[in-house]
Amino acid sequence: MRLSSRSRSFVAATVVALLAVQSAGLVVALPENPQQEVDASSHSNSHLEVDSAQRSIEQLDYDIRFESNETVHVYVKNDLGQKESGALSVDVDGRELFEETYNLSDGEERSWTVNVTPGLNVVDDNHTVTVATYSEFEQYNFTRDFDASNDGAIPRTYIKDVEVTDGTIDGEPSAVAKVTIANPGIQLYGTKLMVFTEGTDGSFYGASVSDGEEITITVELLDERGTKIAGEARLYTENLSRPEGAMDQVEFVGQAGENTTVWNESYEPVNAPWREDHYVYQNESIQTGADENDVLGVNGTQALYLGAGIALLGAIALKRKLT
Repeated sequence: MRLSSRSRSFVAATVVALLAVQSAGLVVALPENPQQEVDASSHSNSHLEVDSAQRSIEQLDYDIRFESNETVHVYVKNDLGQKESGALSVDVDGRELFEETYNLSDGEERSWTVNVTPGLNVVDDNHTVTVATYSEFEQYNFTRDFDASNDGAIPRTYIKDVEVTDGTIDGEPSAVAKVTIANPGIQLYGTKLMVFTEGTDGSFYGASVSDGEEITITVELLDERGTKIAGEARLYTENLSRPEGAMDQVEFVGQAGENTTVWNESYEPVNAPWREDHYVYQNESIQTGADENDVLGVNGTQALYLGAGIALLGAIALKRKLT
């Protein structure tokens, strides 16, 4: 078993500092109250234990409620006798989901409705929503767990595309897979990428992606250049061999100069390549370059060790013959 050269240099995954998460506000049932709806969608499968349901903040007359459908309602009225400016922000699990500044004439009212579900961190069970104004903030804590790789209601980092091609690794020609990873949400995850093929027992890379961004990682493959290559790519945040922290998994088959076919798979925990009982990828339904070269029943990674072993035995035999 041999790891790729890039796999051996681990890029530490950035982890978001858990600050109090800020959330958005509350709608008070006033008959002719102008209301701005930021995101009115709710999540019916939520099971929440909310520390606080309703609080008031001094200065401008704010009223804030956090509902069990993961929605925050905020209402504000200016009773100070003059024009006043204000600001409202909602943080969810340490990341800003909503922010707005505004001016209110004397007697003017405003309200907001903010659904915090899209901002939740899918790898955490404990969540914090923070609603803040210029001078005060209110915090709400609740518990909810997720299947990070399958919960479509919450944007999370995922594998967007894979392209099999020829490239160079450390200046040497190599088969490679260009893996594009996107993060459409507001949370930053310490994601890691592991790629297996029939000729590669594991190519490992740090793969954190900033919110709203995407990156493409050139993954070293030990399969023969120019041949058809089949494999799997897994994206996760914790341990490859456990379902906790699983983000995404795809399977692919392609060849340099041709289109690569990519399809989604349910996440399957497997043993890492540095373990004795490590996972070995096989695809018996597709004839690949690894199948054509597999005369001894070993993959490309194992063949390298086999060749090195044979060379070592030959050198020992030659030394004995000469002494």
